[in-house]
Amino acid sequence: MITRASLQFLATVVALLLALWVLVLPGASDDARALETESSVPGQIVVKLAPGVGIGDLNLRGYGLRVQERFLNRTNTDIYLLKVTDGASEQSKLEAILGTPLVTYAELNYLSSAPEAGGRHRAFPAGDVTPSTRNYSKNASYSDSALNLTAAREIDRGEGMTVAVLDTGAQLDHPALKKRFAGVPRYDFVDDDPDPSEPSLAAPLEQSQEVVGHGTHVAGIVKLVVPEARIMPLRVLDREGSGTTFHVAEAIAYANVNGANVINLSLGTPEWSRLMREKVVRAIDAGSVVVAAAGNDNTSLRREYPASRSALLTASAGDGLLAVTSVSPTEKKSDFANYGKWVDIAAPGEEILSTYPTNKYAYWSGTSMATPFVAGEAALIKGVNGSLGPARVEERIRLGARCVDQKNEPVHWGMLGAGHADVEASLRQVEGPHCISVVSP
Repeated sequence: MITRASLQFLATVVALLLALWVLVLPGASDDARALETESSVPGQIVVKLAPGVGIGDLNLRGYGLRVQERFLNRTNTDIYLLKVTDGASEQSKLEAILGTPLVTYAELNYLSSAPEAGGRHRAFPAGDVTPSTRNYSKNASYSDSALNLTAAREIDRGEGMTVAVLDTGAQLDHPALKKRFAGVPRYDFVDDDPDPSEPSLAAPLEQSQEVVGHGTHVAGIVKLVVPEARIMPLRVLDREGSGTTFHVAEAIAYANVNGANVINLSLGTPEWSRLMREKVVRAIDAGSVVVAAAGNDNTSLRREYPASRSALLTASAGDGLLAVTSVSPTEKKSDFANYGKWVDIAAPGEEILSTYPTNKYAYWSGTSMATPFVAGEAALIKGVNGSLGPARVEERIRLGARCVDQKNEPVHWGMLGAGHADVEASLRQVEGPHCISVVSP
C-alpha cells in the first residue's frame, strides 16, 4: 500500500534527480546558469586604466584580484577583465578600485544574451522550403511589399559591403552561406580561438536548453536582404545564448578594426555598460552602422542595451545606432516585442524562414530576426552611396519607413519608432509616410 509518506519521499527523490540532471546538462556554461539568478558574472569586474597607467601599477594582489583576460588579447590594452581571488563580492572590489585615480572606470561584467534565449520562440524545421525575397516567412505570411526586397535587389545587391554578425557563431560551410563567409575575418570570443563555428546541436530532449543555430539563422536573413555582401561571423554567445558585455565589446571593437560597414547585434542586456557604449560609439565614429535588437519582453519598461542609448534618452535620428523591434504581417507590434520611444524602426520578426544547422532551414521568431533585415538595409544604402556616414544611413532608413496605422496600433502608437522599414524606399531615397512624431529634428 502506498502511503502519503512514501509519496512524499518519491516526490523528493524525483526533485533531487531533476536538479542533478540540470546541473550536469552537457555544455551548460557557468555564465548561462548564472543568468537565471544574476545580472553579471560572479567574481568578475572590468576596469579601464587611466591614461599612462599600466596594469602593473595597480596592486591587484592587494585588492584580491588577478587578470583574467586582456581586451582583444593585446598586451598594450588599457581594458582588463579581472577575477576576484579572495572570495569577496565583486561589488566590494568595484567600490574599492573605483577609489583609486589609476582607473578611468570600472564596472561589473554584465551578462548579455540573445532575446530568444530561455525557451521562447524556438526554431522550427522548414522541410524543403527555402527563403526568397517573396517568401521568407511561414506560409508566406509577410507579402513581398512588406519590405519590397525584390525591388530593392534591382537597385543594389551589396557587393563590397561587410556585415558583422555577433551571435552564437555560424555554420560556416552552410551551402547558402559559405561564399559570404569566405575570406572574411572571424573570431570566437567565447572559446578564444579563430573558429566561430556553432557547436553541434544537442540531442532532441536537450535542445530546449540551447539556442544553437541562432547565429546561422540571423546570418541567413542578412544574406537574403544583401545577397552579395560579405558576412563576418563573430561568436560572442554560448550554446545557451548567453555571453558577457566584455566579449560583446571586444567583438564590436574587432568588427570596427576589420572593416565592418554594419554591425548586427541580435542580443542585448538590461544593464547599461560604459564599456559597451564606448565601443559602440567608437565603431560609429569610424563609419560602422550599429543595429541592435529591442528585446522580447513585451514591455516598454525594460530597455535592452546597446539598443537603447540610456535610461533617459529617446530614439535619435542621427546617431548611427538603430534599435529594432518586430511587427506582424498585419503591421501590428508582435506580441513578444519590446516597444517605446527609444525604438527606431520595426521589421518582420514572426516565423521568419532562414538558414539553420546543419545544411537546413528553419522558422524562428523574435526581435533578433527583425534586426538583420534592417542591418541588411543599412548595408545596401552604404553600397549605393558609400559617402554616407552612419547617421545619414539611419536617417535614410527612418525617412523611408511607412508609419504603422494608428487605428491598428492605438496602444503602441508612437512606440514603434519611425514605423515599418521599407528597403526599396530607403534606397531610392523616397520619403515614406513615416511617423513624423517620433523622428527627431
